[in-house]
Amino acid sequence: MSTTTSTTPQAGPPRQALARSIGLAAFVYGYPLVESMRTCRLQTGGSASSPARAPIDALYHITQASTDRDRDIVTPANDLLYSTAWIYLGDGPRLLTVPAARRHPGRYFVLPLYDAYTENFENLGPRNCNPDGETVVLVGPGGEVPAALQGHRVVRCPTNLVWLIGRILVGDADDLPAARALQAEIALAPAPGTALGRRPVAVEQWQGEPLDAMAEVHEQQRPPEDVAPRFFTALCQALADSPARSQDQGLLAWLGQAGLHASPAFAWEALDAPTRAGLIEGFADAVALVASAARSRRAKPWVLASRAGRYGNDYLVRALTAYIGLGALATDEALYGAGHFDAQAQPLTGQRNYRMRFSADEMPPADAFWSVTLYDADRFLYPNAARRHSIGDRTPGLRRDADGGLALTFSHQAPADSANWLPTPAGPFYLIVRLYHPQADAPRWQVPALQPEES
Repeated sequence: MSTTTSTTPQAGPPRQALARSIGLAAFVYGYPLVESMRTCRLQTGGSASSPARAPIDALYHITQASTDRDRDIVTPANDLLYSTAWIYLGDGPRLLTVPAARRHPGRYFVLPLYDAYTENFENLGPRNCNPDGETVVLVGPGGEVPAALQGHRVVRCPTNLVWLIGRILVGDADDLPAARALQAEIALAPAPGTALGRRPVAVEQWQGEPLDAMAEVHEQQRPPEDVAPRFFTALCQALADSPARSQDQGLLAWLGQAGLHASPAFAWEALDAPTRAGLIEGFADAVALVASAARSRRAKPWVLASRAGRYGNDYLVRALTAYIGLGALATDEALYGAGHFDAQAQPLTGQRNYRMRFSADEMPPADAFWSVTLYDADRFLYPNAARRHSIGDRTPGLRRDADGGLALTFSHQAPADSANWLPTPAGPFYLIVRLYHPQADAPRWQVPALQPEES
């Protein structure tokens, strides 16, 4: 009597294990894309807790520097005015006006463009635009430049959904009018004969409040099974709106082995039970992976982000950046350093006081400007009575040492001399140092570690 082996796929653990590995990969790859759609939905449609900024294809000018009250984008800088817009190129090109740098000498500004996967594919500003200003034509994949616009600078965008996050340097209150004058020169308009007002289907079909899947599970301790179905639904819808690059198609085929296909009609309930269970497990694994990557595994005082803004195939760094610094600039425009630990490899906390000193010959190597900004454990600016969130080379009243060095103080209680003081919360916090127009040797620069002091 012969025996035969069934070739029918099992509906139990093997399929669930496959889906678990795919769920992890899908989250790491797709989290930035879903974050783009979520943020577009939040800023163009609003929510119960946050009003809309502006409709699609319209500029929104933030005319004050960010404070602890600004809660829709994590890790904001505190020394910039932002001008943002969500741009949809599926209905034709858009015209973006870059201000005339000649009218604003010495004023740093840049108009960065991001694709739907958070890649900072272009930065427009004084370093590469006409000093008298110019109008740039933004064209989506497969789009054509109208004959009337031939001769203009053309920027071909990788996805139809583009995020503009313009940045303009601003100082104190007396400097606001000049910064706002430059801001008012930025303009966005449809190309002649094109329509306005359509958002990607993934944005229109977003389910429920536009919440961050990472934050919901890692920070708010929501069960993964409550969040994962919404995440994978949003991901499949977003992939249909913003197709992956050609070099990513092999990975997308792998995701399809667990039923994750680019489709505006994706239905979580249509997946079998083992696949759903495995995807939920993989989702939880990926949240833990990205959360652990947010902390330096070697407890280094500072970690410079050498791959921010442009990621190639480093999907984990891209996901990590979307979580802790959504909308990061490419490193040739700005270099970021994250500080989570002190010189003794201990996590930063307001239970201790710290001192950070730049020697006169080791000041931050930035041609435009630099700053150190403090963030609470929730990744937003820390509310404090002094209303000070950052210190940098333009902070009024800073006191240099006799030898030209600069020492900064970090503490929860105000010191006797608060000129160089940055207030900390009572509990955990972290720092971001930013160097705009970093010098050539900036990636090798050693950021001074925070030295704990007696309280």
